[in-house]
Amino acid sequence: MKKIFFLSTMFAIILFIACEKIADPIDETGKITAKEYVEDVLQKARLDFSTDAKLSAIYGWNVDLLGKIDLLETDNAFVYVVQSNNLQSNEFYVPVFAAGPTRSPIKFTSMLSFIKDSSAGNFLGKVFNRLSTLAIDPNASYRDSPATIDTALVHGGNIFLSQNAGTKIDMFLVPSKSIDTTLALNNSADWIVNFYSSNKSLVLWINSNSGVITKLSGN
Repeated sequence: MKKIFFLSTMFAIILFIACEKIADPIDETGKITAKEYVEDVLQKARLDFSTDAKLSAIYGWNVDLLGKIDLLETDNAFVYVVQSNNLQSNEFYVPVFAAGPTRSPIKFTSMLSFIKDSSAGNFLGKVFNRLSTLAIDPNASYRDSPATIDTALVHGGNIFLSQNAGTKIDMFLVPSKSIDTTLALNNSADWIVNFYSSNKSLVLWINSNSGVITKLSGN
């Protein structure tokens, strides 16, 4: 509960600052998908992080059943992880309603804290450790968050939801090579979707190239 309170508080502060700075909202709705803000984030990152910044991962925290988050709410977010070859490091950004991307309070540790299964957590921890030197190919083909959630629901998500009250959904887009280090090319990106309740989780790996769905945990 302390983690969720901290994250919600941070986003409330960010949202308040955005509203103070800009009086005219750029849109009437704050609902977005994962891919919508990628270019905005990269433009920002190349200005205040590194000129060679590339997208390394996307983390969807508490996305809805349509694969979207609401920028007007403080209990959900898309966190965009960028990577610099020059710096060999990562930086984290979140889009803010009517204010553009800003640096994120959510880091890898926060992302891992919602994984209930230790095996899946260790798996993702190894993936995250590789992201300082890996980025997603700009030409990589991968589905946006709504289509990804649709796939995950059909492959066990709907059953998990029906059996576990209060289920939340997180999702991670990462370079395929960060999962399968034997790949010769780093030209694709895969989604990992985490359905979790207070004490259980279902973690699915959706391979973009093959379309194969692998259950990483289902405790």
